[in-house]
Amino acid sequence: MGARSRELFLLLAVCALALSESVSKVADGKKKEDADNFLFQYDDLDTADDQEVLYNENRPCPRDCICTVSQGYRTAKCDRLEIGTQKFGDDITDLVIENADPRFPIQLTDFIFKKLGLHQITTVKIVNSSIDFVGPNAFHGLPNLYAVNLSNDKLKVLHPETFAHNKKLVLLTLANNPLKFPAADSQDYFLNTSSIQELDISYCNMKYIAANTFMNMPGVMYLNLAGNNLSNMDPNTFKKLLDLEELDLSDNNIKSLPDDIFSENNELATLHISRNPVDTVYGLQISDLLTLNAGQTNIRFVGPSMFNGMTYIANLNLSGNSIEKIHNQAFHKLVELNYLDLSYNNLDFVSNILIKENIELDIFKISNNPKLKHLPAEGFECSVDQFNIYLFDASHCGLQEIYDNSLRTFSALSVVNLANNEIKSIGTKVFTMCPKLVEINLSYNQLTTLDPKVFEKNNELGKLYLQGNPLKVLNAEVFVHTPMITYLDMSHAELTSLWKADKNRSPTLLSNLTFLNVSHNRITEIKQTELDHLNKLNALDISNNPLACSHDFENLMTWLSNRKVSPNASGSASIANLAKDAKDEDVGTYSWEFLTRKTCGSAAVVHPVEPLPAVSDEEIWERIDTDKEGNFDLKNTLDDSKTPKDMFLDDMIDDEAKDDEEDDDSVDDDDEDEDEDDAGGEDYDGEEDDVELKVKLLDKTSPKPAVSSPVPTSSTAAPVTDDVQINIQLLENETSEEDASNTLYLQASIKEDEEHSHYAYLWPISIAILGALLLLIVIAKVVMMVCTKRAKPIRYNSALIAAMNQAGRTKKDCGLVYQQLTEDLVGPTTPKLSRYTPLHSVTVNASNMSYESSPFHHSNIVPEAV
Repeated sequence: MGARSRELFLLLAVCALALSESVSKVADGKKKEDADNFLFQYDDLDTADDQEVLYNENRPCPRDCICTVSQGYRTAKCDRLEIGTQKFGDDITDLVIENADPRFPIQLTDFIFKKLGLHQITTVKIVNSSIDFVGPNAFHGLPNLYAVNLSNDKLKVLHPETFAHNKKLVLLTLANNPLKFPAADSQDYFLNTSSIQELDISYCNMKYIAANTFMNMPGVMYLNLAGNNLSNMDPNTFKKLLDLEELDLSDNNIKSLPDDIFSENNELATLHISRNPVDTVYGLQISDLLTLNAGQTNIRFVGPSMFNGMTYIANLNLSGNSIEKIHNQAFHKLVELNYLDLSYNNLDFVSNILIKENIELDIFKISNNPKLKHLPAEGFECSVDQFNIYLFDASHCGLQEIYDNSLRTFSALSVVNLANNEIKSIGTKVFTMCPKLVEINLSYNQLTTLDPKVFEKNNELGKLYLQGNPLKVLNAEVFVHTPMITYLDMSHAELTSLWKADKNRSPTLLSNLTFLNVSHNRITEIKQTELDHLNKLNALDISNNPLACSHDFENLMTWLSNRKVSPNASGSASIANLAKDAKDEDVGTYSWEFLTRKTCGSAAVVHPVEPLPAVSDEEIWERIDTDKEGNFDLKNTLDDSKTPKDMFLDDMIDDEAKDDEEDDDSVDDDDEDEDEDDAGGEDYDGEEDDVELKVKLLDKTSPKPAVSSPVPTSSTAAPVTDDVQINIQLLENETSEEDASNTLYLQASIKEDEEHSHYAYLWPISIAILGALLLLIVIAKVVMMVCTKRAKPIRYNSALIAAMNQAGRTKKDCGLVYQQLTEDLVGPTTPKLSRYTPLHSVTVNASNMSYESSPFHHSNIVPEAV
């Protein structure tokens, strides 16, 4: 009977599913048909293209070109330029040709850009290619041409009138071309163009500049003549360039400059003469010069009146000149000086009054003077007591000592660089004069220790570089007065421990530190307690240290992993003496787990577990009483070959054999036997904690049994053949006055046979299936009723249609009348308009009728007939 019922239910369920699927298909088809009927009038609108039209002449991008639009500018990037095979749209604004095939040199013949359709072009960039010829009228007919770049094109000849008609041309770059310029004794000019403001003819093999070279280019403001092997300069070379503001003469062979060569250039503000064999700039008259870049020249001595003709210099670069002596008043007249670079010279002495009058000085560099052993002991004197210098660089100078007053007048100092010197100690007063310091670089000196009060006044210090010093021990009190420090580098030192910390350490010590580097030291142990206070640490480099494997080390690795601190290994993943074992593939996978394996071996425990308190076996045996009948033998749980489940099964088999010998007369007798078994549970001589201890031992030494609720069994049940589930419960017997101890109850729930189990769940399953079937039938009935109902026809306002049909009335007067007279409108409420088409020319198809739209919104139009 049960099998027949199941087959009937399955058949009904299959029928219901098939019916629902067919109904769903019918409904979907009906919806699609209704949608098609309603939206057919919008078919033409949906085909409107919202994308921008790249070319207003509807021409595709020319051959060998890629056309793009960016911020309103239309650029054509091509590989070649050929008349006859290419045609560009009038809206192209930028033409770019890069790395063209040298086998096909570009010929810029007359009117070539106009013939290609590039009438409105504004920029032409042809670089790293080959240009054989440029016609005198090649750029003719381009009224909007603004910039031309013909760099590195092997261009040899350029006609002087090439850009004469381009009145808007401002930028012209001809760098890296073997151009021919007018001869030294010629009256010819280079180019005739009055609009150019920036001209770059660097590295063009210009060996001499004639007086008339730039005579027809009066508007030039920036002129780059670098790398042309220029030697002697004519005094009248730049006389015609009255608007010249910046001139670059770097990388030439100029040995001297005429005193009055810039006498007419009153706007000249920046002059670059670096990398020239110039030995002095004495006598130059440039009244408004602001920047003089005279680095890497042959200047050996700076006299007291070298800059008398340039008193308004703000930026002065004299680096790399091998200067040996500087007069102590050489810069006194430069009262506007902001930047002074004396690095990479041979100075062995710096006067304390060298910058006395430069009260506006912001940056002062004297680095890489290896003969400079000392700074002024009394500091640099200032005419107004204190300087505004915020950056002082004295690195790589061979300094042996920093006196307490060396930085006395640098109270505004923010960054000081004293790296790569021979400083052995720093007094506690050196940095107290600079309370605004945010960065101190003391790397690669001879410091063996730091006084705890060395940074006592530097509360704003954020970065400290101490790497490369023979530091053996660093007291944590050094950082007590630097709460804002975020970056600390102590790598490549001789530290044997992280730092020497006091037990009464401040909880805010290095609380803002985010990066710590102690790699390449001799640290053997780092404890978690040394890093607990680093709340914001996100990068720690401890690579290349002889770290020892210990319990503290494993705890530290776990702590760092949990805090998601980055290892930030520098260059190598090797650890101390394990460097030879490091493999290249390990470098990319450097992590705390990798460090743990390298230090402790492959069997290292990354997340250590704290051991439980030890309990002796004798103490356990004393707490177990095995004399009671029915006791669960707890000693067997310590046997590795048995589990609690196996031992319980053995007990069950023994109990069944014993029950077979007895007469099973009634259910009451069985109940009495069960009560006797329960009453004969295990008794313990110990207290409550003894019982808890035994349960813990069970959980620890054997797999945890599955827990289930007790299920009563019938006396007529079949013999036990299925798996047994053990339910261990620790209950307190409150009703018994004789036994005050806890009792450990073991209860076995045995599964019933398969047929009985199926019948127990038959009715709930049947009810659920019937309910679902009934629900499907109701839903199908509702869908069928909806489908049989005729769709509501589309109706239009008859009054509007009638008004439209009146004599003398146009469709435009009636507005857009294609909306359906229902509460819920489907589809777009307004037609899609092309962004390039005027509103009055847009047509909308509705019900096979075309209506010319009004320039107003259709929802505000009411026809007169309504």
